[in-house]
Amino acid sequence: MPNQHKYVTVFFSPTEMKQYGGVFEAIVQNGELNPKQGKMSFEIRGEGTLPTLQVAKPDELEADGTPILKFRRTRVNKETYMQIVLKNEGQVPATARFDAITNEAFSFEGTSMNHTIMSKANHAFDFRFNPKKVGSEKFVVTFQTQNNQYE
Repeated sequence: MPNQHKYVTVFFSPTEMKQYGGVFEAIVQNGELNPKQGKMSFEIRGEGTLPTLQVAKPDELEADGTPILKFRRTRVNKETYMQIVLKNEGQVPATARFDAITNEAFSFEGTSMNHTIMSKANHAFDFRFNPKKVGSEKFVVTFQTQNNQYE
């Protein structure tokens, strides 16, 4: 019927990091035989992307480029807190998953070792240093970006 409209939903579920394109075509049933009037078509484009996170803080780096969180000298059985800030500069939300801490002098201060960071946002994670003995302590904190096997 003339002057009717219909809404359609198009889903995009890329399987690779590349650009995709296609043509959407709608043909009017019992419409004009003239192709210019009896159908509508337009191009649809999308780009596949992966979630990605970067370390915003600490900004101090080891010689190999690894970020380093240097706690100040802390008396035995006292606490010092510092933050690691992750930023999501990507186009999709990204979930950070921190690995378990196995050094009793350090702890992750939060309710979950996983956290989703929205696109163009930052999130701070608190870490506690609570030495039980005199001396230097060192521990490597690692995290993965879920659904990104390249990070």
